[in-house]
Amino acid sequence: MRVKPISGFPEHLPADCLAEQELIRQIRTQYELYGFSPLETCAVERMDVLLSKGDMGRQIYGLTRAAEDDSSTDMGLHFDLTVPLARYVVQNAGQLVFPFRRYQIQKVWRGERAQKGRFKEFYQCDIDIVGRQSLDPIYEAEVPAIIDSVFSALKLPQHIIHVSDRRIWDDFAATFDIAADRLPALLGILDKTHKVGVEKVREELSQLGFGEKPVTVAMNLIACHDIASASAVLSEAGVPTTSLELLSETIENANRFGCPASAIRPDFSIARGLDYYTGTVYETFIDGYLKWGSVCSGGRYDNLTEIFGGQKFPGVGISIGLSRLFSLLKQEDLIQSEASSPAVVLVTMLDKSNYFDQYLNLARELRAAGIPTEVYFGKKGLGDQISVADKRGIPFALIAGETEFANQQFKLKDLAKSEECTGSLAELISQLQTHAATNRTRFVRSGK
Repeated sequence: MRVKPISGFPEHLPADCLAEQELIRQIRTQYELYGFSPLETCAVERMDVLLSKGDMGRQIYGLTRAAEDDSSTDMGLHFDLTVPLARYVVQNAGQLVFPFRRYQIQKVWRGERAQKGRFKEFYQCDIDIVGRQSLDPIYEAEVPAIIDSVFSALKLPQHIIHVSDRRIWDDFAATFDIAADRLPALLGILDKTHKVGVEKVREELSQLGFGEKPVTVAMNLIACHDIASASAVLSEAGVPTTSLELLSETIENANRFGCPASAIRPDFSIARGLDYYTGTVYETFIDGYLKWGSVCSGGRYDNLTEIFGGQKFPGVGISIGLSRLFSLLKQEDLIQSEASSPAVVLVTMLDKSNYFDQYLNLARELRAAGIPTEVYFGKKGLGDQISVADKRGIPFALIAGETEFANQQFKLKDLAKSEECTGSLAELISQLQTHAATNRTRFVRSGK
């Protein structure tokens, strides 16, 4: 059997696994600082639940058992975390406290064409705030502050949160008598502005027969990057500005939540092509890396649970495509891992036959003090043992032989500095605890 990777299903070496886990830890920390509770739903959903989001059938991986003759299936792997959330909320509404604030960090699967930065299996990091029957719009203003906190914590180049409101385009469609079933096509084209450019967008809108005046107004609107100019465009065209005023209020409240004005801006090309968004929508870009596209997106939705019947559960949320973000950070050398092992110290063995239990006791005490510790059990000499630690990125080696055990004074070698110090185990633990708190994954703030 030939062993080879499956396209679109990434695997990492240990150093990159540690770096990816650190990225997840940083994001989780920020989510929890805002009071979000963890949630994990099953990877498998019923197919009718998965298809409730729209035309996603070709991207869903169906589930079959190899032993079954019938290849048809009524179950599939979830392709995002929003649809499972909707099902979960409806199913557990009687036990949840609303507004329900949850974060979810799980793998999802999509049958997309694999390419650089695009995978068939990948992590998503979602948050959502879900209400029962209603949800105060103030939560739509809190979301940009959370996005800002996450990307500020990662210390990446400047991030910009682009915001719009789907209701602006609803008003636009009503003004120009654009049928409701044609609006998703218009929004889908607008949503490609950052990818294909404004001229291509104008061309595609015209080809779909939207008419010269609405196309001109749409192009003038997406050229606006502040509320005042957008208000002028809409007013001149006779489009109500009520929804635009709501967006302005959301941005002002986001500033009050702590999202700086420099990190948020109106962008009316942001439409979020999925048709379940009903209010504020978000796309986040990294300054100098616009070629990446959005690294965090989401919006307000009021009707996602309607397919399940019963009560209404409006919500607002965002998703970070973590695997894609990690791939892009690696590609641009904006995330660097100094280690392929979480161990801070390697306990070397100079005399295994006489002091084996003592070496194990040293390791046990180090771990009890919260210091990740590995013990060398091989037969190589001290130099080779230290070389093993160095290759794995373990920063310290603890050295002990007959003299050290007799005096209870042990040597600690700093491999990066090629320096040694001697002390009691308690003294060395104090030194190592300081280093154990040091993150060996670095995020690099380096704009282009």
